[in-house]
Amino acid sequence: MSLCDAVPLLGQLRHCSLRSVRGDVVAGFAVAVTLVPQGLGYGQLAGLPPVTGLYTAVGAMVVFALVTSTRLMAVGPSSTLAIMTFTAVTSRADGDAARAASLAACLALMTGALLLLPGRLRGLTSLLSAPVVLGYLAGTAVQIMASQVGKLLGVKTDSDHPMGKVWEVLTHLDQIQWVTAAVGLVSLLALVLLKPVFHAVSVLYAVPVTPVVCVAAVAVSAAADLASHGVAMTGRISGGLPAPNWPEVSAGDVWALLPAAAGMAMIASIEGTAALRRTALPSGTPISLVRESAAMGAASAGAGALGGFAAMPSTQRTLSARGSGAHSQLFQLVCAGFVVVGVLTTGPVIALLPVSVLAAVVMVSASHLIDVVGFQRLWHGWRRESALALVTAASVMALGVLYGLLVAVILAFVQLLRRVAWPHDAVLVVPDDGRPPHEVDPDEAVSTDVLIYRVDAPLFFANAGRISQRVLTLAAARSPYPRYVVLDAEAVFYLDATATETLAQLAVDLRGRNCELVVARPREQVLATLRANTYQDGATQQLSVFPTVREAYAALRKH
Repeated sequence: MSLCDAVPLLGQLRHCSLRSVRGDVVAGFAVAVTLVPQGLGYGQLAGLPPVTGLYTAVGAMVVFALVTSTRLMAVGPSSTLAIMTFTAVTSRADGDAARAASLAACLALMTGALLLLPGRLRGLTSLLSAPVVLGYLAGTAVQIMASQVGKLLGVKTDSDHPMGKVWEVLTHLDQIQWVTAAVGLVSLLALVLLKPVFHAVSVLYAVPVTPVVCVAAVAVSAAADLASHGVAMTGRISGGLPAPNWPEVSAGDVWALLPAAAGMAMIASIEGTAALRRTALPSGTPISLVRESAAMGAASAGAGALGGFAAMPSTQRTLSARGSGAHSQLFQLVCAGFVVVGVLTTGPVIALLPVSVLAAVVMVSASHLIDVVGFQRLWHGWRRESALALVTAASVMALGVLYGLLVAVILAFVQLLRRVAWPHDAVLVVPDDGRPPHEVDPDEAVSTDVLIYRVDAPLFFANAGRISQRVLTLAAARSPYPRYVVLDAEAVFYLDATATETLAQLAVDLRGRNCELVVARPREQVLATLRANTYQDGATQQLSVFPTVREAYAALRKH
């Protein structure tokens, strides 16, 4: 393996120009100015010191930039993994800030280790359908926003559950700190309303709204001495970057954090795949999902080594880097450099940033997880799928992010099982005018001596009995009883032992009514299974087989 294969960034920089380097620097700065306030907010969301979000960004970006084969995909702290970290760590830390930090770092390292199992993770994440993911992200967004309501309004909350925090706020409205609430709500409105204004004004189009609002809040905080009016501040960050070290945790801690780490690895894998599909530049070199999963794992481990929490790819930051002119992963190293400079030099400024402003930043960022257009498309085209998405979202809101993810996985399995246990089937007719066979309503099919039945699924223990009973019911509804039943097996690519025995019994049952079972368009593997079947004295070994439905129909009618 060459050095460029081991460190793809070297290959990306081999033919770089001054223009491309300038683009990477501009993109790195553009991402950093938005990432700093977001990272502080995500650190707070994770139940850790706000600066932890910046440690997460630096550790993840530096490692990922060196090992990824993509040019533009960005990683860093996320609101989703921050709230999952909070859920997994808070109860076990029992109010000990140092222990919470160690548990969060351990969780990041475990998440990174699980992401090194790309084949298994892709197998699990592929089972999460788009509606399930849509509902899960929407429910997570509501959880994140709910967790920030108390900080936005200045009401102290003790519940570990985000919805419990909302209830505490609603039942203690007399405790609202009106100055804090005013600062938080004005910041929230500014973040929401100024973005379209900035996009509409060509001069301000490339200016990110979040740092502008945060800088304005710091200026107001300093001028009005908001701290003296009871407004909670982020607090001064000092000491620079921590040295990489191993978190002090026990084997019991590792075992207890394993489910959370698995869930976080799944979410990181899903978001990483989505970011690759939406932001990958066209090129002749295919992207290896195996390598990128390992790169994501390394990034999360890098964040944990610096005392941060688990990181994952960000589609929004990737698009921002792309729009700012990034050409290589150099932009992430530049971004990490700007974040480090921010940590080392802007401590006194960050100390004047109200906590309620960070809460507003987190809430607006989380709102992007709710895909309203996606829900509308589901509702208009697939009502059952939209109901599945809503149930998933409700489960996350009611049970929390971790248990909500478990419900999402269960719902995905139920959805999959339903599809294969109740597959699409049809009664076919063969027109006399030469047109291909087509589906008809069983009640509208013309009664002939030949019943043509098609099933679009593999046959196995979960659906074989139902398919057999369906054939017998359709045959019994014909008058007179058909002489032949043609099974169109084109879509049947697998038969297990249960299905093979069931088909043999079906052949015997039909023969008892002077009706023969015939197979059309079977696959070689399926036909070989039927020919080798010994159930019911080899009832399927001598079944008549035809290459097409039309040929089967014509031959049986002539007979």
